[in-house]
Amino acid sequence: MSSLDTPPSRQKSCRECVRGKRKCTQELPRCKRCAKKNIPCGYPNNRGTVADVPIPELDFQWLDDLMQNPEMLPWSGGLQPQISAVATGPMVTSSAPISTAVTSWSSSEAPQNNEPDYLAEAVRPIRTSLARAETEAAVQRFRSWPDKWLKEGKAPFIHAHLYSTTMPKPLQDAYAACAIYSTKTRENEHIAFTVIESQANELLRAPNHSSWTPLDLLSACQALLIFQLIRLFDGDIRQRALAEQAEPVLEAWTEQLKSRTESEQRFTTITAPSWRSWIFAESVRRTVTMSVFLSGIYSLVKLGFCTVGENVSANCFTAQRELWETASPAEFDRARQTCKPYWVQRMDFGEIMLEGSGVELDDFGMVMMITYKGQDTVDKWLAQAEVDRALILDSDLHHSLLGMVGDVTSVSSSSDHFESGRNQHSGSVVATN
Repeated sequence: MSSLDTPPSRQKSCRECVRGKRKCTQELPRCKRCAKKNIPCGYPNNRGTVADVPIPELDFQWLDDLMQNPEMLPWSGGLQPQISAVATGPMVTSSAPISTAVTSWSSSEAPQNNEPDYLAEAVRPIRTSLARAETEAAVQRFRSWPDKWLKEGKAPFIHAHLYSTTMPKPLQDAYAACAIYSTKTRENEHIAFTVIESQANELLRAPNHSSWTPLDLLSACQALLIFQLIRLFDGDIRQRALAEQAEPVLEAWTEQLKSRTESEQRFTTITAPSWRSWIFAESVRRTVTMSVFLSGIYSLVKLGFCTVGENVSANCFTAQRELWETASPAEFDRARQTCKPYWVQRMDFGEIMLEGSGVELDDFGMVMMITYKGQDTVDKWLAQAEVDRALILDSDLHHSLLGMVGDVTSVSSSSDHFESGRNQHSGSVVATN
């Protein structure tokens, strides 16, 4: 029998997982185990690359309506059933002094799977949910950041002066993709997405990963984040599916970036030996946080819950806008002498909410604060500090979100959202083991 007559293998796991007798998660281009170990990942039957993956039929009708019709107010279309179920699910009121709205699933109410009980109990991660208004606020912010980077030369996780001499090739391609995307119309979207897809695939297939410096790895993560922001939330089914297939790559690169920059990430405004070392450290912190946060928000949009809440909370960053926007060593020295850095650890915004104001918080800090403290709490803080509410959202969208918050029984005006499994905080959280 010739090789052409040989029936295809029915094996679906990658060769490395089969060889190691481990469960394979079967993602492309690499499964999670191979990505974590940074080893080649090959499948039988010559499974294709990311670009060759068959595109599933995805159903996010509310997201499609929102992205394809700019005039439509958010969440006025049909909602994902999972999100609605979470938002109106069973309520458990804590005995804490502040009114809480913590929702949890019992083992019988949680989505069922076919895993044996002893395996499910051992590996089931904590599930976290987030109110619709805060999820929508994050999505709206994410959609604006590629255009912000295009027009202003900076983004909440890409410092304007980090690559002062030569911009790395991955970021050059991502910047070109932003420019192409900004000109996309119904008539030219096929051409625009063809070019964007090609540029994203070039990054995903980049050779010589082992020779990348930490700066190379940072630029690759930032570039892939830009591609993900464009493709996950556009509404195009093919681009969304391809972006989903790229998620394990971004996760693997992010873990490598964290492990290779542990000492640099400890640099604060006090301990950093120079301005450039600080902006590198802060860029790494924000990029790592953004990578995990994006994964969590997209999971919330798609499934109604996420399993990375604790991973997001474990990160830290400098919230002071003046420090992040410094353009020279002299500006940095002046800013750290005259401004409080507002060092945020484990997403604790207590110091800046007690002593700071909205003008001291940049877009990155604002979206994280809204996620963890809740839209209502941040609105009240800004109002007390006499800050224009347009810093958060445009007025129409803002009033729309406030109206919808009243319809969501799991939202508390004094809530700490996204902090999973912590009853001492108030918020609209779903947490199950």
